[in-house]
Amino acid sequence: MRRSAASFLALLGLLLGACDPVARVAAPPAGNGPAPGGRLVYPLRIEPTTLNFISGTDQFTVMVQKLVADGLVGHDDQLRPVPRLASSWEHSDDGRVLTFHLRTGVRFHDGAPFTSADVLHTYRRVVDPASRAVGRLDSFLTVERVETPDPHTVRVVYREPYAPALYAWEVPIVPRHLDTEPTMADSPLNRAPVGTGPFRFVAWDAGSRIVLKANPDYWSGRPHLDEFIFQIIPSQETALQALLAGEVDYASLTPVQWDTHVRRVEFDRRFRTVRYVPLFLYYIAWRSGGSNPFFGDPEVRRALSLALDREEYVNSVLRGHGRAAGSPFHPAVLPPAGSPASSTAHDPARAAQLLDAAGWRIDQTTGLRSRAGIPFRFRLLIYGEGRDHVQFSQVAQESLRRLGIEMTIQRLDWPTLWSRLKSGDFEAALSGIIFTPDPDGLYGMLHSSQIGEGQNYAGFRDADVDAWLDEGRRTLEPGERTAIYRRIERRLAEREPYSFLFYPTVQAALPRRIGGVTACPLGILNQFPGAAGLFVGEASDR
Repeated sequence: MRRSAASFLALLGLLLGACDPVARVAAPPAGNGPAPGGRLVYPLRIEPTTLNFISGTDQFTVMVQKLVADGLVGHDDQLRPVPRLASSWEHSDDGRVLTFHLRTGVRFHDGAPFTSADVLHTYRRVVDPASRAVGRLDSFLTVERVETPDPHTVRVVYREPYAPALYAWEVPIVPRHLDTEPTMADSPLNRAPVGTGPFRFVAWDAGSRIVLKANPDYWSGRPHLDEFIFQIIPSQETALQALLAGEVDYASLTPVQWDTHVRRVEFDRRFRTVRYVPLFLYYIAWRSGGSNPFFGDPEVRRALSLALDREEYVNSVLRGHGRAAGSPFHPAVLPPAGSPASSTAHDPARAAQLLDAAGWRIDQTTGLRSRAGIPFRFRLLIYGEGRDHVQFSQVAQESLRRLGIEMTIQRLDWPTLWSRLKSGDFEAALSGIIFTPDPDGLYGMLHSSQIGEGQNYAGFRDADVDAWLDEGRRTLEPGERTAIYRRIERRLAEREPYSFLFYPTVQAALPRRIGGVTACPLGILNQFPGAAGLFVGEASDR
């Protein structure tokens, strides 16, 4: 006897706070409703370095991928799993076998049929070390084998029950017939991807834009829009001015911009606004190990977290447009349960006590803390074009200065920062993580196996956390899973390998002629049907 998708996900639904999804019912065609036509221009703050379906996992690359490609599974605006390239699925009773039934008649953008062979090929690419599938590989570590008994069936056999199995299969499916290079790093698909998604790739003008056009043969129906353009605009101010001038159709607003514009009658007449807390968290990684003398002691890391006034930053700098984070678990994924020990407390006096006890004492001649003749002086890496990165790092710099710690700030472009994070070549770094709608999404950030190959940039090692993460993966009962992740939450509050900072609220504006807009923690593009459901209606800003 097999457990159907609906019954299996009913268990996970408690954890996600969502209703039972129905996995066997195809999503409604995106083509029903408004007449097709028009285009939408969407600004990207950071240009992708690649559109590789396997290694490209940063949030801006994923935005483009979601439009060009499909995984077997997607999520709706309630974070519930929904069918994409798989029309249905079921788990075996022991939780070790996940069987997908693929949609028939689906074709890649070049006309080639999509089959189970493409799924198997994608899996092999993910687990190939040469692919450097950071952020994806950890979700496939427990896979024993992938079987393809026929062109429309995929059977995934796990070594042990694997609760978040569905989320792994959101990976965009790679066309086997086009991916013929020995390694994906050499594939022409990195600059000109071919998928099965609602939009077809047309062009990538480096430094300028990425152009997509509607896929008329999309399995869920043709998207309403004829064309979707990602315009590379690093500055939020420039994006807002482009929106006001009618040159783009979306702009994410800073807190100051939001408070300045949204109450104006003329702005409200022309634009609709959306607000949501995305599945994204800012953090500081404290790199331990090696020759770094500063962050090996968890009491020192706790002291630095206590020195950072996250609540005040959210209330003053962000004007309340955000949420301080006392836990790495997004509230939509694992709702808060009281205040963990780390919480968002700001206690510089306690921080000073912890530093004194750890031997980092004020040197009266320099005013800096030092230990064994080594001054507490380190460098924080940040993304130099990120407003939140720059603003928070400056606030943190002043807070630490008051404690007798000298922190310099090094601004880097995104490719350089990402390279430094992956190599561990830093003392401390401010970055962010994109969550999946499952608490296991933090595995890559916390498990010791993910040092170097994954997203455990802090180099964090804790045998108990490793064991609990593994246990959380093989536990299917929602209440038991929740208890496991609560233990992880408490241990992180004690060890503080990262200082979890804040969830930024996204507030944005679009012209009122753009319809079909639904905002959720996945944004307005990444949920299903997402961008395929947007349309250009009758302009109301005339």
